[in-house]
Amino acid sequence: MAAERKARQELEDHRQKAKMAQESKRERRLADEDALRKIKQLEEQKYELQKQLSCARPNADPLHAFTRPFAGSPEEEALLNEMEVTGQAFEDMQEQNSRLIQQLREKDDANFKLMSERIKANSLHKLLREEKQLLQEQVLTRDQQIESMGAVARRLEEKERLLQATLSAVEKELLLRQQAMEMHKRKAIESAQSAADLKLHLEKYHAQMKEAQQVVAEKTSALEAEAYKTKRLHEELAILRRKAERMKKMEQAGSSMDEGTTGGDPGVKRKDAVLTKCFHVFCWDCLRTRYETRQRKCPKCNAAFGANDYHRLYLST
Repeated sequence: MAAERKARQELEDHRQKAKMAQESKRERRLADEDALRKIKQLEEQKYELQKQLSCARPNADPLHAFTRPFAGSPEEEALLNEMEVTGQAFEDMQEQNSRLIQQLREKDDANFKLMSERIKANSLHKLLREEKQLLQEQVLTRDQQIESMGAVARRLEEKERLLQATLSAVEKELLLRQQAMEMHKRKAIESAQSAADLKLHLEKYHAQMKEAQQVVAEKTSALEAEAYKTKRLHEELAILRRKAERMKKMEQAGSSMDEGTTGGDPGVKRKDAVLTKCFHVFCWDCLRTRYETRQRKCPKCNAAFGANDYHRLYLST
């Protein structure tokens, strides 16, 4: 920025110098035009004086008119004096013109130098402007980078805040777990003590249970022997009951046979079939009808029978 201000100041100085040079050049041009106008007037006056002198003395040598003393009329002498003054003024004007031309050349050189410096200053200004534009672009890029970094920083801050919150939650959870671990450790110690006590009780109970098992084994052996005896008695009792039932049924069958195959009632069908399940006698057609109609139970005792459980009776009178 300081270099840019310095370059601007130098450019402004060069512009002022160029403006002053242009002003001086314009003034010099006006002075030169005025001098040329005066020279032209003096030349015209000189020409008129020479013309008048030639008319006044046609045989006189104009080259020696100014070197020898003039002995003529006062009018001619006045013209000669005026010509001398005019010639001297012309010479002075030429010298002044030469000096002005020299000054003009010097000023042209100065103007050329100023123009060169101005061109250099313009080039420098252009370079500085390009450098400024480049710096502005760099600043814009840097601003964009800073903005991007700011956005990244904000995201990182948000992430850090979330991580801090997570860390706080984890620390709280860790504290709770440590407390729970201490509590479980105490409970484990208590459980170990209880386990030791229970182990002692268990050993005691095992000893008692072993004794009880021996007692139970002895009683079980005795009970099994009693049960075997009881079972044998039940089996014998069942056999006796079946024999008694069979005898009773045979007696009933015998009494039925004594009454006759019809029971003594006219119109009743002849009982010519027996159920081997219960030894009750009925007519063959009645049993067959009950079997076919799925009424497969004894009409007297409701004992179920199948196809092979009823047979014909062949009795002779």
